[in-house]
Amino acid sequence: MRTDLEQAALTATELAVRRDPAAADAVEKCREALAERVPDAQRIAFLIGWAYLALDDPASAWEAFRAAASSDRTVDSGPDDEPSVLGRAALLAGLISFRFGPEVHGLAAWSRAHTEVTAVLGKLDFTRDLTGQLTDDLIWPDNEELRSGDPVLAPLLSNFDTADRSRAALGLYTLHLMRDEEEAAARAAKQVVAIGHPDFVGAAWLGLADVLVAAGDKTAAAEACERSAATAPGGRPVSAILGVEDDSTADVPTRAKTLLGILQREAGDDDLAIRTLTDAARGDDPEAVFALAQTHQKTGDFEAARAVYLTIADRKSPVLDKTIYHLGLIAKHDRDLPEAKRWFGHFVESGYDGAPLAAAHLGELCYWLGDKAGALRWYGYTLANTEVPELVEEAEQRTAELNG
Repeated sequence: MRTDLEQAALTATELAVRRDPAAADAVEKCREALAERVPDAQRIAFLIGWAYLALDDPASAWEAFRAAASSDRTVDSGPDDEPSVLGRAALLAGLISFRFGPEVHGLAAWSRAHTEVTAVLGKLDFTRDLTGQLTDDLIWPDNEELRSGDPVLAPLLSNFDTADRSRAALGLYTLHLMRDEEEAAARAAKQVVAIGHPDFVGAAWLGLADVLVAAGDKTAAAEACERSAATAPGGRPVSAILGVEDDSTADVPTRAKTLLGILQREAGDDDLAIRTLTDAARGDDPEAVFALAQTHQKTGDFEAARAVYLTIADRKSPVLDKTIYHLGLIAKHDRDLPEAKRWFGHFVESGYDGAPLAAAHLGELCYWLGDKAGALRWYGYTLANTEVPELVEEAEQRTAELNG
């Protein structure tokens, strides 16, 4: 049985669908009443969103759909074959976000009802007009009174230009990738490539490269990186284009060149990798700089590697722990105990993952150089903090020998 507010929202929405002049006031009263905690708030918010969409007020519609999609409840509001309120609200909140921004909110909405949303979006071809692919019947399959006037979705979708469709397809790519659905993610990225909008095509090629790496096709991934670097404008972080939040500030060309250089290194072409990564590192992105240093280290040029690592060793970044660790490895290679203690000690004290291994490296260097107290200390740390058989075995044997 409907509550009074739900009935009022339904009536107001019917007025809005019919473009009745009285609709605006009726819908606004329902929205004000919804500010209080009421039963069936999720469905009421969704009705209000549909009403505002019919009244050509997408900003207000987005607020209502987002509220419905953010609810902790998942309500099946109708027959078994009618999609849930959460699914429909998430679908529409996402579409409006990708039309008007910010993209991150569109992805957040779609991820709330992933199965339902991707079941619909996976059938869409974003390279074509959307008005014939998404219709009011999809939202209200058994509620004729809410789709009996002029189409509600068509005006929104008809204004989706190539940039909007690119954003939406990239959002779908990210959604699939979050769920390890690589083939579906590739299909979405390929649509962005086909649309060809200059602001987004480079990000799509980079997305394809990531999927191809995961699939083991590194040759094709390298080609996709080259296309990405050649077509993407610089300046805007990848995270902003994809509508996600992460710690990296790298733009698409930098990320593409970094991945390309890593692939070249893995293919055995170290000289080409160093040239590519030197170019990528010009923007001072920590991940590009780290990849360059790692490549120097692979070639045996430890002096060059150390100099590059040091440029990012005191900066907060996603690669700070790996940078400190590799500086410790270089110091160990050079038999430089003070430097090894500086870096491996910092790594252990910071509590990074892998701290027992870093301590074992430091214990081994102390053992090599005859520092009995240091070796016992660091091997003791390893034994107290790991059960990895190889580490435990070495630490126990060396400790027994030193105490023998």
